[in-house]
Amino acid sequence: MSVTVLSVESARIPGVLADLRARHSAVRYYLGAGRPLWLRGPADHSDITTALLRCHDEREARLRAEVGNVRKWLAEGGSRAVVVVELFGAPTRDDVRFLQECRMRLVRGEGQSITVLRHVRAAVPSDGDEILAMLRLAGGAVPEAEFQRWQARRGWDDSLVHAVTSTRDGLRTYATPVHRELPTTPELAAEVVAGSEAPPLSTAAMLTDPALALKAFTAGAAAEAAGQGRVLARYAGNLYRLAPNSATASAYLAALVADRERVSGPLADLLLAQAAKQDVEPTSRAMLAYSLGQLLAKDPDPAVRTSAARCFEHARELDVPVTQVAASFNGAALALYRDRDLDGAVTSMRTALSLLEGHDTVADQRVQLLTNLAKLRRGTPEAVGLYRQAWAAANDVANATYVAADLVRVLLDAGEASEAEAVAARLLDLFDQAGDTNQASEKAVSAVCFRLADNRLAAGATDEAARWYLAAVSRMRRGAPEVVDTILRNLGEQPSTLIEPLTRERAAHAVVAGDLHVLRQLLAAA
Repeated sequence: MSVTVLSVESARIPGVLADLRARHSAVRYYLGAGRPLWLRGPADHSDITTALLRCHDEREARLRAEVGNVRKWLAEGGSRAVVVVELFGAPTRDDVRFLQECRMRLVRGEGQSITVLRHVRAAVPSDGDEILAMLRLAGGAVPEAEFQRWQARRGWDDSLVHAVTSTRDGLRTYATPVHRELPTTPELAAEVVAGSEAPPLSTAAMLTDPALALKAFTAGAAAEAAGQGRVLARYAGNLYRLAPNSATASAYLAALVADRERVSGPLADLLLAQAAKQDVEPTSRAMLAYSLGQLLAKDPDPAVRTSAARCFEHARELDVPVTQVAASFNGAALALYRDRDLDGAVTSMRTALSLLEGHDTVADQRVQLLTNLAKLRRGTPEAVGLYRQAWAAANDVANATYVAADLVRVLLDAGEASEAEAVAARLLDLFDQAGDTNQASEKAVSAVCFRLADNRLAAGATDEAARWYLAAVSRMRRGAPEVVDTILRNLGEQPSTLIEPLTRERAAHAVVAGDLHVLRQLLAAA
């Protein structure tokens, strides 16, 4: 096994961490004290409305970026490199997902591993609750220099500080998990935010000073709050109450849209009406309308999808770049298709593509539009041509995987096996060159390889089938020994030089699956 979970008394954690550093060639350490382990990056003070509307995407992007950093570090770290994660209290789904993503990037055969240090709860004196409250408001950890300023201002005794806190790599954190209520007052929140580069928005939502509340906002803070229920709306609503103007009104409306559980057709109409009433600038209004349309277009209720169409139409009426207008037609096509208006959906998609003619656009948008139109034209001679155009426009693994599986399917159905294999070969090259990929790309690559393998197996070409099966499973990180078992059964007793490599892949997948099970058990034991 490459994953070890240790439950250790809090007082022993620093010593255990020091021992791990002494015994391993390289250690990458993460302190999980209440904030997502991977939420790193600059304290960028970007446009608040844009950051709120894109907070879920930003959250995912920051996870992917940190996982990519781990992959590069492991590739350079060689044998006996270990990722160490220290967790206070019950791990969150964020913690477990990050650990799983790290596990799937351990370099096979290098003896690399992951160690999770979990605190065994210990008693802490209640006299230190103010100290613990400020740590909680800071997100669980604070630079030592800032903590010492707190101590000097608040007059905390050294012995009390020692009893309730601990230090890690220049950070002050809890001595042990604390589950009781703490005095997290607006006064303490203001003191924490004043000295912090990136305080949590849940803390900033308590402030009564509008300038300080606005200072606390960063794209990273919005991304963090995107996973915390209604923190975004609470923060932005408080900011608007403190300083009511068109900019803070726009932010509050954006936060309501980002709180995806609260969106409905009537609410969408109300939000857009309020945006106009509050003189929110056109670009932000268009972004609000488009984001609302995207959410409502996926609703199973036809009446709600009608509201989506109104949102997309509203976005197009405002002065926005042509790429955004095209995106609104793409979103409208989804709502029309779900309403079984195929002709309307096709017309909307064609309009989006025609708008982009003669304009410089990113490959992602062109690939998406062409692929979506091809799906709408499924079963017609035009579909194959549209898929080919999308494939020609693809320039990286992300947009290539958006179209590849469908293109390979229609090519095989049309008897164009050689072209399908050429598409798959290019896709594998893009995948391998990317270095680090997401689950969607991995699934698309596997689907393409499996389809080709099944096609060759049906034609009696066992070695060719085994080659495509091996191409798939050797690029699957998630540990699926049962998939390899099915492949081996499909190949049966027919001789192939690739049976032995597939069997080795099966053993490697079993190890990964076992480690991922251990990590999932962290949640079950929480």
